[in-house]
Amino acid sequence: WEIPVDKASELRYRKARLSGAVSNKEFAHKLKKYVKHGRILSEDVTCPFLNQEGLCEMYLELGPEALCHTCARHPRHMEDYGNLHEIVLLLSCPEVARLVLEENDGGFYVRSIPKRQGNTEGIDAERLELLLKMRDLIWKWNASKEMTSNVIMALSTALAHDVQRRLHKEDLASVQEILERYDTPEISEKFLGQWNKESSARHLLMSDFMGEFSGLETICRDWPEMLENCRLKSYYYFNDSRPEIEQDKKKLFEYFVYSFVLPALYDGDVLNKIKMAVLCTMAVEELYMAAKVWSLEQRAYICHAIARQIENCDENRAHLEEVLKQELFGARRIINALLEGGE
Repeated sequence: WEIPVDKASELRYRKARLSGAVSNKEFAHKLKKYVKHGRILSEDVTCPFLNQEGLCEMYLELGPEALCHTCARHPRHMEDYGNLHEIVLLLSCPEVARLVLEENDGGFYVRSIPKRQGNTEGIDAERLELLLKMRDLIWKWNASKEMTSNVIMALSTALAHDVQRRLHKEDLASVQEILERYDTPEISEKFLGQWNKESSARHLLMSDFMGEFSGLETICRDWPEMLENCRLKSYYYFNDSRPEIEQDKKKLFEYFVYSFVLPALYDGDVLNKIKMAVLCTMAVEELYMAAKVWSLEQRAYICHAIARQIENCDENRAHLEEVLKQELFGARRIINALLEGGE
């Protein structure tokens, strides 16, 4: 686990240490021990420069201007898609998790940065436009007060399944037709009429998914305990009468759709991205119910923890995406679980 450090910041740390400008000997020793070869190295899953209060010693000892680019930018994350640049506040930051759950006015992301030119080489503009339309359609459903979060996520999974088949065939014209077919006022009623609910579908699906989560590298220290608590308290009941749970699910799904969908521009697997968004949202609900936590602070901590597991470790995210390609996590099974669980 490491943090990239730009050359200017690394040189600044070295000069501060060698010049004697750092009076705190323990901090000076940390600079020598942990800042090497353009990285802040760590012995565990936390930055070595966080003190017991969780505050940054770099900031405290050297001032805010001493933060390297990575730390100064955190928790903001930028993705470039040619001339489209998007920034998101990462849910793995506890304060961002609180803001996302508390406000949900779209303030956790910037959809574009005007007048900023990017590298358009290798960018399929038509495919990008279709993914943007798909994301906007899902967000429109998500803003609906007539549809529950479970129906929205099931409908999004079905849409991604149908779009994926066309993308695989490079039939982009058909993708546009699919989007138009799903973008109708009666789509929810038509969709629900096609499915038969299966008993225990959700319980079995989430048992399998949380089992996969348990095999990931631990990034959040409390994660193993949270998973074990979830395993021991297999509740299999749904209390959607609590408005905060339904509200949180919509907010989180909006966040995960933002984070996961557009990267499908590079690997072409939009179905897998939607399944990630859906199952991560469902996993948060599992952890809520097992812990029986309802305060904003408790809920935000759970969201922060699950986000750390996938946002702060590329290997964990890659492993989950590979797992979700298996038939065990097929679109039909996920849809059945969502409709049986909440409708």
